Amino acid sequence: MEKSFYKKYFKIEKEHWLMVVRRMIARDNIEINFKKEREKIKILDFGCGSGILVDELARYGYQACGLDVSEEAIKFGLFQGIKNLEVINGYKINFQNNIFDAVFALDVLEHLKDEKLVLDEIKRVLKPGGVFIIMVPAHMFLWGVQDGISHHYRRYTMNSLLKKIEDEKAVSLKVLKKSYFNTFLFLPIAFFRIVSRIFDIKGRESDFDINSPLINRFFFSIFNFERKILKYASFPFGISILLVLKKENYLSP
Repeated sequence: MEKSFYKKYFKIEKEHWLMVVRRMIARDNIEINFKKEREKIKILDFGCGSGILVDELARYGYQACGLDVSEEAIKFGLFQGIKNLEVINGYKINFQNNIFDAVFALDVLEHLKDEKLVLDEIKRVLKPGGVFIIMVPAHMFLWGVQDGISHHYRRYTMNSLLKKIEDEKAVSLKVLKKSYFNTFLFLPIAFFRIVSRIFDIKGRESDFDINSPLINRFFFSIFNFERKILKYASFPFGISILLVLKKENYLSP
């Protein structure tokens, strides 16, 4: 990401309606898929940014740690007092095989030129029976200014994401849940992005700008209501994709 964007990103990461509810969806899927005590559940947030989700998970009682390629993001998180954050160099995860109960990759894969290297590493460190939670942006026709700022290589369809997962045969991953999300706001967001691209309309510097706390609360209410439905149902379209997978085979230590 651009350095100028990081300054804003750090300030709004805790409060922006999209990021807040996204973290809630991630926690929901841990609670749905694990019945044991939280303190026994070990979670890796791969691509953790400044570690806000890691901090929230720790506050909820989970064992959580985070990795990110951005030294700036990790330094900022550590400065805030968030623990168990490390910079990752390249794609190699410096943990032994079969160690994590759950791994998050939330809006990470689209940043990678080749997802295979990271997928292999995540599957390696995930325990048999462990849960892998992926979120990615959906549909190339929704490509917008934020994709450029964030240095995305692509947006996905459900089929293209599943194909990436299915192409990796060494470790079997069972689909527990697949759904699009951010569905209630799909039409206005899609309309704005398509029209902006066709007519080269210059909008905000970033999709994450918060111009009004009232507007932020309004969108939070909509997305949080959708989140409650998402716990029990799946959506056929949306701005993003949620994929929850379970590791079925064993990798020797």
